[in-house]
Amino acid sequence: MTAQPNSSSTRDRSASPAVDFKLLRPKNYFANERTFIGWLQLAVTMGGLGLALLNFGGSGIRIRISAFVFETGALALIVYAYIMFWHRADRLRRGERGTWDDRFVPVVVVIFFIFATAINFGLTFHKKAYTPPVDNLSVVTMSWGQKSTIPRQL
Repeated sequence: MTAQPNSSSTRDRSASPAVDFKLLRPKNYFANERTFIGWLQLAVTMGGLGLALLNFGGSGIRIRISAFVFETGALALIVYAYIMFWHRADRLRRGERGTWDDRFVPVVVVIFFIFATAINFGLTFHKKAYTPPVDNLSVVTMSWGQKSTIPRQL
């Protein structure tokens, strides 16, 4: 007597339109984690830009405003990534089907980068537009070695 092959073991899984969702779970969990880590990498880059502006940009209020904008955006991105990671993980645990992509936030991030860069450039050029002219100043060395600029008498 020959054993009949099990129909489930010989069935071609790719031909079936309804793929067992349980087979894809580890793959989906890892994709969710990769997406979370990708958002965190972007947030760390944004935070690094803010810190670089703060540390190497000078001590003016304009630099602090630009750094604050980048740091706030980085913090908001971290919070968003955390919330979406747990939301998607919960959907995976419940076995929900549907779309998993997010079309809104990547556009918001691009608009934020354009906005933050425009603020940074605007504040930088605004600062340079109102610096006093150099030709009306003389450099004087004080008795203790510090250099000072004073208006030259015409």
